[in-house]
Amino acid sequence: MCLRLISMENNLINLLVELESLLKASNYLIVTKFNDGKEEKEIAEYLHNLKFSARKDFVDLYKWKNGVSNLFQGGNIGQLELFANGIMLPLEYAISTYTLEVKVQKKFNSYFFPIFTSGGGDYILINFNTKSKLFGQLFLYSPSLLMTNAPMSIYDSLEVLFETILSIYKEKGYSFKNNVLEVDYEIESLISRRLNPKSDFWKED
Repeated sequence: MCLRLISMENNLINLLVELESLLKASNYLIVTKFNDGKEEKEIAEYLHNLKFSARKDFVDLYKWKNGVSNLFQGGNIGQLELFANGIMLPLEYAISTYTLEVKVQKKFNSYFFPIFTSGGGDYILINFNTKSKLFGQLFLYSPSLLMTNAPMSIYDSLEVLFETILSIYKEKGYSFKNNVLEVDYEIESLISRRLNPKSDFWKED
């Protein structure tokens, strides 16, 4: 079986490397919470089994790290957040979550796939609908925050998400105190709005 990756020019790998270097230089222990990345072939096969296209950015992300470890073993979830409400799901957990939330509980459309969680039932989803102009865009699912079950666009792509995260860390909008993520929401909002013009979440009313 030939699993062809959907190719796209992006700077994601460089962004991930730079982000990891920044976290290490800052002595942020979040960098030690991640599982080692998975093999490209295994990631592509998982996606094939879900009938999703193997986007290169998604594959590159999970080649870098396979989510955080000890996600459901208690403790302070703030120690597992890479960004605000952004705990990266291990691929196996992401698939289990997808199966439960979409196939069983039908909380959101089947072309949405969860990558990050708040730890409390909210998710950041990637749009895997190849027929949509929003293919590859990231959406927030948070009924309590959005006051609707409909996901809302929040980051223009995985690449832009990590460009946004890196910029916020550099501007001290994200930092860790006692190994727990602290957020300057003004800095986060300003940078996120500037870098994600296609996403509704950051738009001013």
